[in-house]
Amino acid sequence: MVEVSEEDMRNLAARHQEFQRQAEGLRQQMNMVQASITSCDQTIVTINELKTVSAEGKIAETMVPVGFGSFVYAEIKNADKVIVDLGAGFSAEETADEAIETLKRRKEQLTKILEQMNASLTKYIQGMQALESEAAKLQQPSQA
Repeated sequence: MVEVSEEDMRNLAARHQEFQRQAEGLRQQMNMVQASITSCDQTIVTINELKTVSAEGKIAETMVPVGFGSFVYAEIKNADKVIVDLGAGFSAEETADEAIETLKRRKEQLTKILEQMNASLTKYIQGMQALESEAAKLQQPSQA
């Protein structure tokens, strides 16, 4: 019969807790990436709606933030030009169609990142399950 030391069990528990912490941190990051993907989708829909309104010869009205949770109503006179965030504090003016393509590319990149993160999360979960299995095996002989 193999003796299971209290220290062995503490080491397994500590490793399991570390996996849990890493998995939880990864889940939080995944939520942020998913929020960015959703934001890309919403922005694409908005740009398309503005293009449609503009093509129909109508003037779109929106609310523009002016600070401290306050907004003013404004009319969008040119829906074909969009300022797109390029990252690192840089922005560029693009046509609505170019902006949509930029956002689609960004969404594809974010989706790939999310898939990689999901694969990493699966490894953490498998690691936790392996530790749980190991702990159960170690406890069985001592309970017999």
